[in-house]
Amino acid sequence: MKHVKILIVCLAILIFVLSSGCTTSSDTNIPATTQATPAKTPLPTPTPTTEPVTIATPVPIPTTELIQVMPSDQQVNILLTKDRPTSEIHLQYQGGAGERFTNKVLMRVYASDGTYTEYVMSDGKKPLPGDEIIAPGTKGDDRCEVFVISAGVRYKVMDEAAIGGGYY
Repeated sequence: MKHVKILIVCLAILIFVLSSGCTTSSDTNIPATTQATPAKTPLPTPTPTTEPVTIATPVPIPTTELIQVMPSDQQVNILLTKDRPTSEIHLQYQGGAGERFTNKVLMRVYASDGTYTEYVMSDGKKPLPGDEIIAPGTKGDDRCEVFVISAGVRYKVMDEAAIGGGYY
């Protein structure tokens, strides 16, 4: 009995849906309404200027912080290498005694052309052993600063030149 009531309700809904279609006839002889389009005005052409534009960009200055020694129970192992053929800079987090205190690992790469870029390991989450930052480097000598945030305190743990690996 219950199924019959549900079936009747579904059929009623189906009939209402089918009958609620368009109520106008499909006469194709109905003229379409026309709207006037505004006249297009020509855009002014810019006149070229011959004056050179000088934009002052600040030169990145490496931090002047000294390398800090983390407390012995918070120390972690970090390995910095540079791949010679591709010039990629690899920073690998290897864990250690202070792994449970480590909140974040940051790396700032100063390229040989004077620009710098900052990278955050694990998208800002707590890093796990084996996590890595792979940053593009240059063929020249790049410089890397590495910061570890452990127990809410920021430590500068590394400030080294990233030089390509040995000869093959």
